[in-house]
Amino acid sequence: MKVLIASSEIVPFAKTGGLADVTGSLPKALRKIGVETDVILPLYRKVDRERFPLTQSGPPVRVLLGHREETGVVMETEAGDGGRAYLVRNDRYFDREFYYGTKDGDYVDNCERFAFFCRSIMEWIGLSGRRYDIIHCNDWQTALLPAYVRTIYSREAAFRSTGTVFTVHNLGYQGLFWNHDLPITGLGWELFTPKGVEFYGKLNVLKAGLVFSDILTTVSDTYSREIQTAEYGHGLEGVLYERRADLYGILNGVDYEDWNPETDSLIAARYSREDLSGKKACRDDLLAEFGWSGSLDEPIIGVVGRLTAQKGFDLIEQIGDWLATQPVRVVILGTGERKYEAAMNELGRLHPDRFSLRFAFDNRLAHKIEAGADIYLMPSRYEPCGLNQIYSLRYGTVPVVRNTGGLADTVADADDDPARGTGFMFNGYDPSELMNALARTLTAYADRPRWEAIVKRGMAKDFSWEASARRYVSAYEKALAKKGVPS
Repeated sequence: MKVLIASSEIVPFAKTGGLADVTGSLPKALRKIGVETDVILPLYRKVDRERFPLTQSGPPVRVLLGHREETGVVMETEAGDGGRAYLVRNDRYFDREFYYGTKDGDYVDNCERFAFFCRSIMEWIGLSGRRYDIIHCNDWQTALLPAYVRTIYSREAAFRSTGTVFTVHNLGYQGLFWNHDLPITGLGWELFTPKGVEFYGKLNVLKAGLVFSDILTTVSDTYSREIQTAEYGHGLEGVLYERRADLYGILNGVDYEDWNPETDSLIAARYSREDLSGKKACRDDLLAEFGWSGSLDEPIIGVVGRLTAQKGFDLIEQIGDWLATQPVRVVILGTGERKYEAAMNELGRLHPDRFSLRFAFDNRLAHKIEAGADIYLMPSRYEPCGLNQIYSLRYGTVPVVRNTGGLADTVADADDDPARGTGFMFNGYDPSELMNALARTLTAYADRPRWEAIVKRGMAKDFSWEASARRYVSAYEKALAKKGVPS
């Protein structure tokens, strides 16, 4: 079986969040179990050309965008483990400071940018003579690919036996555009219906993936059920319910080659479940990194992520003054919406002895927080899977999370299940419930033998990729079966 994984970001080439981690780690796991896997993404300005020497792969591609033609080139480089990475180059669309937009909003031509990306992939496959059994698409930026396989390119030999799998990493981001962008995609107006890509008068690009893919997956079992409800479906719950027989929840794995305190070169000291002594050095290093001197006894709460309401920053804002009265230090790393950056900055200004912040994307510092913090806070309004709570478990940093999505599938509450608990959870999206969960966490922290038992249970958990990769292979086989192709 030969698979092409298409994504708007893939580690180690481009990353803004967990999508890149998943699409960077899954191919390696697939190759380890014998699946030939390549990846493709846009060639952004931030891709390190010195680290990844690029050569042109095949002739230029010519893409029709409405009544205008645009030309691009597909470049290639090593992806490791025998795989190849392909990067679609068009400087007009991708040679920009940011991937999707600025703090003031998304780029206004995002529909055009990613329609070009998807059509380029289709044209490149046809021109190059490559054949993929499966095209595995991820989130709205690649959601047009399944539609193209079933419509515009359905009669081309390169795609007659190609199955498509579409993974929803976050249903909250759908690629919504005005209806006049439809001709740019190349899809016909006959598809602009409630059964097609129309969504309350707008073009919904993600919906194309939901409607046209052979198989749908999302990134945890709980989230696969949640998105079929009005609370979590973002208006697409009916579409997902109709396709429930083809929808599978596959929990994201973690690449323990990158996220492992026993081997991590980015942290101050290495440590293990059997010998936790190095965590103190990581703790002292984290305090110094965020401007606090000396070795403090108070627990450190770490937060890493996009500063958005989805990630619970409105709750953090609401409990900030209360949190400042507790015996804790809070470190926050991330970028996001201006209002949440301003709110967090105000907490830091009012309570400099309790809050320290860094508004940046910094992988090195993210590792230091996972290793040096005692508690990891992830109060998400919804969370399809989440990776940081899984990283935290391995690093002996006890997660405090909301009972939703992948958080519910990976963390067990230590009060509800004293024998198996690995963290603390709250149910309602409410500041009082979050405060109660944190208060319970601090009570447990004061009981050192109990705390160490919780830490060690978390560090013993294994969320490596192999089991998840095999479930993806099963999804690929189901997609091929729907196409009438033996796997």
